[in-house]
Amino acid sequence: MNKQFFSDIVLKFKLTLRLVKDNRVSFWFKLIPISCLVYFIVPMDLLVGPIDDAILFYLGMDVFIEMCPKDIVQEHLADLRGQPVQPPAAPDEDVIDAEFKEKE
Repeated sequence: MNKQFFSDIVLKFKLTLRLVKDNRVSFWFKLIPISCLVYFIVPMDLLVGPIDDAILFYLGMDVFIEMCPKDIVQEHLADLRGQPVQPPAAPDEDVIDAEFKEKE
């Protein structure tokens, strides 16, 4: 198999761990990888062998990462890859902050 394939799996696993630890990610989203891990540990199998466990765990990580807020995922991905973290985008320059008063 390709080395890139295994390094992507390791990166996805590390990203999943970081997102599970991050307080900004919803608790309900965190149940996805946790339930996949429980299924992986419990000795009950849908199919014979560890293949179904591995596939379910991989797909669970994939769904979890897709459901997490994109800015948080990008922040952790940049850190894992050793890239500088991009600050949040500045608000649009055309926005004018003002107060509205009604005529009497």
